[in-house]
Amino acid sequence: MTLTDAGLATLTSTIFSTIISINYGNKRNKSEIKKDLDRQLDEIIKIAIQYPYLESQIFANSWAMNKKSQDENYLRYDNYCNLLFNFLSRFCTFYNFDKLKIENHLNVKDWIRVHQQCWTNPSTPYENADGYSVNFKKFINQYLI
Repeated sequence: MTLTDAGLATLTSTIFSTIISINYGNKRNKSEIKKDLDRQLDEIIKIAIQYPYLESQIFANSWAMNKKSQDENYLRYDNYCNLLFNFLSRFCTFYNFDKLKIENHLNVKDWIRVHQQCWTNPSTPYENADGYSVNFKKFINQYLI
């Protein structure tokens, strides 16, 4: 079987179109993911505005002593931290754990440090150790040294 000039042109065109389509799809998909991450970040900020103590260093530092409490504030804080670290995991994955890109987009250093008690002393033992990727745990822990 031989390939004619017309067949070769069709094949080349098809391959070229497929490559462009895949690249465009990836860029569009990344744009949609970024918009979704920005929306999630806005939602976290709205929660923090509604319940300002969730971002209070003093309250966060009291986590370890009160994590077994049935107090609504500590229960809310536990859920807030889960939401926050789940978001940060997706965010860091989006940027392939590129510290410069991540820090240029979001002040993760201060955020992680405010909530370090909840990260290092989760309400469920091994929750963070088992629930996140090795890359994410390394990323978080680099700020807690």
